Amino acid sequence: MDMSMRVIEWQGFITALSQEPAAMTVGVFDGVHRGHQALIERIVRRGPLPTVVTFRQNPKIMIRPHSYGGDIFSLRQKLAVFEQLGVARTILIDFTENFSKLKGLEFFDLLKKRGNLVFLAIGSNFRCGYRLDTHAADIKRMNERDGIPTEVIHPVQEAGCPVSSSRIRSVITAGDLAGAAVFLGRKAELDLADISAGAYSREKERGTVFDLFSRHRITPPDGRYGVILYGRDAPGGVKTEIFLEKGKVFVSAPFNAERLEFI
Repeated sequence: MDMSMRVIEWQGFITALSQEPAAMTVGVFDGVHRGHQALIERIVRRGPLPTVVTFRQNPKIMIRPHSYGGDIFSLRQKLAVFEQLGVARTILIDFTENFSKLKGLEFFDLLKKRGNLVFLAIGSNFRCGYRLDTHAADIKRMNERDGIPTEVIHPVQEAGCPVSSSRIRSVITAGDLAGAAVFLGRKAELDLADISAGAYSREKERGTVFDLFSRHRITPPDGRYGVILYGRDAPGGVKTEIFLEKGKVFVSAPFNAERLEFI
């Protein structure tokens, strides 16, 4: 697989005219779950230049900070999965106050004029723009007037329920990691690479602590968990146990951990 996905900042994207026609999908893509994968697989199959337009941080951090529970994935994890799925380019948006005032149809007009949009895949429950003024059906009508094919894809279902990021957050915080893995299409994991490690000593143990709460990451309930730890010391992974408490991960051994995968 060609692991050469380009990552472009939104401001750079809108100040240049792309000569390359592109198939695009748009969203937050937290967790890059099975529903997200269906959208990405569609643009990768359809082409050309499969492009994901997403956010550096979840907009809910700015819009609803008090009710926002945290992210399933870090940005690093999202980009890695995009690349694994065959995405050629990711456009990263910083959700600023100015961007939040952009109407949905204005946003898609920029994608067409600046990004040479020739195909779009979006979810049927997709909404965007100032005060969520634009729905998937509005975008499809506008694009098709301009001769741009647009596929509106219904949510992937599991046990009669739609797969969604909010549902995955709920099952992880409830401790149902097997259920989360079904929705995600992979084992639940936590990124530790962008978190400063500190030393700890508790219950006759010494090791390393990572504060995921400070990075707005969701975690399962407090307790001990079997995991596989990956890092510079063990790129192939080491099976061990970690302890979770109040959003902090305690690794009871000196270890340059970068991510962990729940068993």
